[in-house]
Amino acid sequence: MIVLRTTVLYLRDRVRVVLKGQLAGEWAESLPRALAQCCPAGVVEIDLDGITCADQTGEQALLALWRDHRRFVCTSLFARALCEGLGIPVEESAR
Repeated sequence: MIVLRTTVLYLRDRVRVVLKGQLAGEWAESLPRALAQCCPAGVVEIDLDGITCADQTGEQALLALWRDHRRFVCTSLFARALCEGLGIPVEESAR
């Protein structure tokens, strides 16, 4: 069973999307569309520190979000290596 928990925090100057669990399968595939609906404009940063694994669909979802000008923040080694492997720049998590 694949589990992906998505929390959307509406902050004063940005929207922060916190992902936890497995970025895989149908959940990963639907993520870019879901975020486009709930976060249509402005600064959106995606916190990847809680991601435990990602399949090819998850990687494609991250690339689609990056092409939509979403910012990625993380400090975990797994998330940083995942983004580095995809050529996605990341920022340090600013909580």
